Amino acid sequence: MAPDHSRTGAGLLRGVQALVISSAMSEAAKGQGKDQGPAGIKAQVQRLLAEAQAHFSRRDGAACESALARALALAPERSPEQAEVLQMMAVLKKAQGRVLEAETLFRRALEMQPNLPHGHNNFALLLGGTGRRDDAIAHLAEAVRLKPNFTDAHINLGLMLAGAGRPSEAEQHYRTALSLQPNHLMAKQCLAAVLTDLDRAQEAETVARQALAQSGRDTRQAAALAYTLGRALAEQQRHGEALAALDQAKALVPEIAEADYVRGNVLQRLGRADEALESYRAAIERNPQDLRAHRELNQLLYRQKRDQEFLSSYDEVAAQFPDVAAIALDKASFLIKQERYAEAEAAFARGAALDPANVAGFDGQGLALAGLKRFDEAIAAHEKAVRLEPQNCHAWCNFSATLMRAGDAEKAREAAAQARAIEPGNQHALALWGLSLRMLEDGREEVLNDYANHVQVFDLEPPDGFSTMAEFNAALTAELSTLHRDKREFLDQTLRGGTQTVGDLFGAGHALTERLRARIDEAVNTYIQRMKSDEAHPLTGRRGAQFAYQGSWSSRLSDCGFHTNHVHPKGWISSCYYVALPDAVRDEQEQQGWIKFGEPPFEIGLKHAIRRSVQPVPGRLVLFPSYMWHGTVPFHSGDPRLTIAFDVVPE
Repeated sequence: MAPDHSRTGAGLLRGVQALVISSAMSEAAKGQGKDQGPAGIKAQVQRLLAEAQAHFSRRDGAACESALARALALAPERSPEQAEVLQMMAVLKKAQGRVLEAETLFRRALEMQPNLPHGHNNFALLLGGTGRRDDAIAHLAEAVRLKPNFTDAHINLGLMLAGAGRPSEAEQHYRTALSLQPNHLMAKQCLAAVLTDLDRAQEAETVARQALAQSGRDTRQAAALAYTLGRALAEQQRHGEALAALDQAKALVPEIAEADYVRGNVLQRLGRADEALESYRAAIERNPQDLRAHRELNQLLYRQKRDQEFLSSYDEVAAQFPDVAAIALDKASFLIKQERYAEAEAAFARGAALDPANVAGFDGQGLALAGLKRFDEAIAAHEKAVRLEPQNCHAWCNFSATLMRAGDAEKAREAAAQARAIEPGNQHALALWGLSLRMLEDGREEVLNDYANHVQVFDLEPPDGFSTMAEFNAALTAELSTLHRDKREFLDQTLRGGTQTVGDLFGAGHALTERLRARIDEAVNTYIQRMKSDEAHPLTGRRGAQFAYQGSWSSRLSDCGFHTNHVHPKGWISSCYYVALPDAVRDEQEQQGWIKFGEPPFEIGLKHAIRRSVQPVPGRLVLFPSYMWHGTVPFHSGDPRLTIAFDVVPE
């Protein structure tokens, strides 16, 4: 019948449909005569199935149901024909929103006829729509096993796999679908989307452009392809072209909420904050529970100092959907970032009550209660969280931090070790483990945090065309200043009292930044080459021949600004390059604006918490392990402190 190609993988549009008609149905019209023998009954059943299909296509549910009832009355008990009728009745019930009835009918049909490929396909769509993605994948795998040339089942399986975080497998099924039907536009759109998710945006662009040229008068498919093209262009930081493609998608099908969301992201990158806000609001209007749109909207409202509007989108949606836990939990995550711990705790508690299976409620409660220094209650909440999801690295990290704040270093070490076992490369888990060792006066911490050798300073040479770093940095300051468009910092970042650029700085086409990167490449290679050979060490054990930039940005601190003590969870090597500095950094006694290492973000009674400090100098690059706690000493000056930072990972 009609598979629902709802967006189950990143980057795909909701509500795009393609019709799948079983071979039994398509042969129905060939039945002739009024023979009441087995062959005649089969032919009559098939004619009624074809009639029901026609009514379904015209959205005439009553007529479809009538034809199916007549077919069911004729079909012999437990025959293949009866199974066909039951699965088609299931599709009708699903379309009517009668999900439980549909599921019962699908199960009856497949119990009678397990080798029904379209039955497995259609049942999978119901299962996926009710959150049972693993079961859906199993049924779709069976559908393509039974019928290897079942194009739509391959597409649906790809969608489910993409949604399950298995994009490489999804790609293979999309390519199989295209080998069967080379001009299948839905398959091309899905392939382009998953290639974007796999960081192969140039390939995605090629596929999307080819398909868009073939879309002809299929308005909805053209809109889906234009949207997918916009995503691929945005990933390449070709924001002007991306906006044009997204606007094309919106012109064809205005109600595409996905396009509104991505369009908001692109407009942010272009510095068009007011338009970005409107685009996020349009996405929320079309899909009130789109949490990504809520998050980006409220982050931007905060950075633009529009405090009266900040968090109001959550309140408006909560009034419409008071029983949706995700809304309460998402708002709570903003409250805790503002250190509004009492409000956050109440919101997390509400979310946990609405959805006791969601680990975020109990984990967030633990953090909020720790912020209120109610450590016994906080520990109890964290214990609920890790019992609920024992493989959640983030929850174990938060538990470890709370245990340290409560003074239980040994249990904190155990919790951090659990987090490391789940995600060995998670730098936050490693940092917490090291901090617990420090509390326990365990010598392994000094091996982990070798401040003398692992924090290295490089005074860079000026790029070609510049005689001095002062000359280059002056020009770079002018370039970066155009990118600092916000009025306040990101709420979920470490910067306080300043601004940070949006999106990846490297690769965005900024001429001087790219020239600086050539010098940075040299320094990073030198840093890696200097590493002692020790495969057991969390830093040196990851050394490889190649590296890649995980993220890059510029920070500008104003008077009294600083970076809170933090680590970079997804990095390997982190950095700070100094572009422009206030005179205050020259004072070696007060060390204003200096980068400091070793001090954690919370008080645990350490003596001499700061283990090393480095003086900023324009043209200086500091490299260090991403797991090493670091922050900035506040400074007092009318002049800003302008830097570039990035994370590096092995490739």
